[in-house]
Amino acid sequence: MNLLGRGSCPEFWSKDVREKECFRAYREYNLKQWESMCLGDEFTDLPYHEYKVYSITGERNSYQRPYYRRRVQLGVSAILSLIYPEEDKYLDYLMDKIFEVCNEYSWCIPAHQPDYMTQEKRGHIDLFAAETGHTLSQIYHLLGQRLEPLIRDRIRTEIDRRIIDSMRRDSYNWEVKSTNNWSAVCMGSVISTVILMRPELFDEFMPRAKATFDRYLSGFGDDGYCLEGVHYWHYGFGFFMAGAEIIRIFTEGKIDYFKLPKVKKIATFIQKMYLSGKASVSFADSGRELAYHIGMCHMLHTKYPDAVKVYSPALSYIDDGCGRFTWRLTAASWLDEELYFNPAGREDICEYYGESAGWLVKRTESFGFAAKAGNNGEHHNHNDVGSFIFARDERQIFCDIGSAVYSKQYFNSATRYDFIQCSSLGHSVPYLGDGIAQRYGSQYRAKDVRYKEGRFSFDMADAYGDERLRSLVREFKVSDGGVTVTDSFDIAEGVSLTERFALLREPRISGLDVLVEGVTLEYDRQRVAEVSYITVELHRGNDKYAYLLDFKLKAGVTEFCITIK
Repeated sequence: MNLLGRGSCPEFWSKDVREKECFRAYREYNLKQWESMCLGDEFTDLPYHEYKVYSITGERNSYQRPYYRRRVQLGVSAILSLIYPEEDKYLDYLMDKIFEVCNEYSWCIPAHQPDYMTQEKRGHIDLFAAETGHTLSQIYHLLGQRLEPLIRDRIRTEIDRRIIDSMRRDSYNWEVKSTNNWSAVCMGSVISTVILMRPELFDEFMPRAKATFDRYLSGFGDDGYCLEGVHYWHYGFGFFMAGAEIIRIFTEGKIDYFKLPKVKKIATFIQKMYLSGKASVSFADSGRELAYHIGMCHMLHTKYPDAVKVYSPALSYIDDGCGRFTWRLTAASWLDEELYFNPAGREDICEYYGESAGWLVKRTESFGFAAKAGNNGEHHNHNDVGSFIFARDERQIFCDIGSAVYSKQYFNSATRYDFIQCSSLGHSVPYLGDGIAQRYGSQYRAKDVRYKEGRFSFDMADAYGDERLRSLVREFKVSDGGVTVTDSFDIAEGVSLTERFALLREPRISGLDVLVEGVTLEYDRQRVAEVSYITVELHRGNDKYAYLLDFKLKAGVTEFCITIK
């Protein structure tokens, strides 16, 4: 049984991937990474002094960078061993990397690890432990007897100890509570590992997988929108797909998640998230630019040819830098040669409204626009009720500045909103007084949300939790010519309101006049007391700075309107 589809066939790698033009970029990508990340590599353990950094300072990258690098090296050498089986250097290197991974103290990263682990807790399963078990099980399946007996034995032993036994001993929050990417990534990896390594245990594990997948799917609205944002859609749904596909193959189609209408809806989410070129809808912790995983989108188009569109390979990626072997494998095994050379193409002019999320997305010939209502208690939450994005020429101009560098403090709700990236003060929404921002929690939300083609409005006053702000109705009027944002508010006497807009281009201010490259702004200067901006340093993406532009309104003003063209 070809449990990994055509990826299970040696000839696919040594002939098709090695020779066909549609795999040229794939071959070159892996060979380039071999030269840059594997040649001359010193084999070392992940040191303790880096492991403990997270518990001391909350900083994650000291340990995670070499951890990810090792998994990139593992994936590159495995793929090249398949494409070029006559080259012993790839297989020899791969077996060394497998040995290193099997020697790791834990496959779980420190940020997700229980404190002071017992021997059993060293098998704690987080996202990355689950992925590591999945990776080794796929490599075991793909390379089979080419791996030396000791390496094969180590893979079996460590998967049993760290994945199978751990699952039998414990239940996890991602299994019994989570409705986000954790449940899909962890269980998608675990059930795939069970099928590849211990198929006799399928009937034992499948009920747990079903319950977890059902909970994951419940986290999406009926329209398929993902409140975690499009990058976490990629992550969670990609591993859900991997698990669902191997289950379908193993059960000979008796269990087929792709037949569920909701899964089809979820599959179309990504094509609604492009604004202009790679500039995308970056709500929650998503990045400002979006590439699609070429294998995922080709597979989804194959499943749903009437619904899923495939874009140019120039917008695609193979691996996200974290060493996810499933991405690297399915970028080839799920690639469709016909779609590669003749992508279905996206709709350049469209308008989507996701009622479950309260998101409006519109693309015109000259710009892309997105706005959100929602609430401030979402997965990967930012306090951003009322925020919006305006993109042109493949770049956000009015922007969502994205996430900060991940750390312990960033994922602690007591400190998360001290980061400007998560605070409403880092988004295109008003603030009160000298900096009174929106609050965290699902009760802080938009109400009276209304959408009619081209018009989107809601009252966002409740997001601030301040009784002095009695109403704040934001309305977007969107046409092919531009976007008009109107705020009408009822606020207590003596409380000032400042309209803030997040930009990726530095504004030029002269008195009450503002120029922003790439757009024309129209607004009533008679309502404005002062215009200023502050600069925010960014640590993710290609942009170094964002600019927070403030229009402080005059006392007694109850409405402000700005048109962006």
